[in-house]
Amino acid sequence: MGKILWKNKIAPVYPEMVRWYVLYVRSRSEKKVKERLEKNKIEVFLPLIKVVRQWSDRKKQVQVPLFNGYIFLKINPEKFTTVKMIEGVVGFVKQEKKYATIKEEELNTIKIFLDTGIHVEAQTDNFEKGEKVKITFGPLKDVEGELIEIQNEKHFIVRIEIINQVLKVSVPIQYLKKI
Repeated sequence: MGKILWKNKIAPVYPEMVRWYVLYVRSRSEKKVKERLEKNKIEVFLPLIKVVRQWSDRKKQVQVPLFNGYIFLKINPEKFTTVKMIEGVVGFVKQEKKYATIKEEELNTIKIFLDTGIHVEAQTDNFEKGEKVKITFGPLKDVEGELIEIQNEKHFIVRIEIINQVLKVSVPIQYLKKI
């Protein structure tokens, strides 16, 4: 049993304090951070999905995180400082000033979905017409525009102003983020 500093007092850390926490990491560094955490003997869950990515000369199936920028880890509070020191870690996700935890049953549900091979994707933003958005992937990466039409649940029409001309482009939802 270890000890942890809590409210300026040393408090014992019991095994039952071990929980699954949500960790925010730098985007596109999830796999490296997972490796670093595992080297520190920390139990980690990084749900990955297979997607087809298009390069100029070919298409390739790659594994990407289901939740961009997030990793789940099972630790007790005495390991928080160790985790925060790992390269690529931004910090723990908090809800109402407390570290966000997730039930093991919820993680098991995610694992079941992934194991079945059913197409799964996380939808984090609920987009509305008129919102300012940024394209995050592809040849228009980092271009900003205004969402003007929802084609279907997966594609949006974005208006982009370039040299006093308006372009309308269809962009998949996973390539957009609110700004």
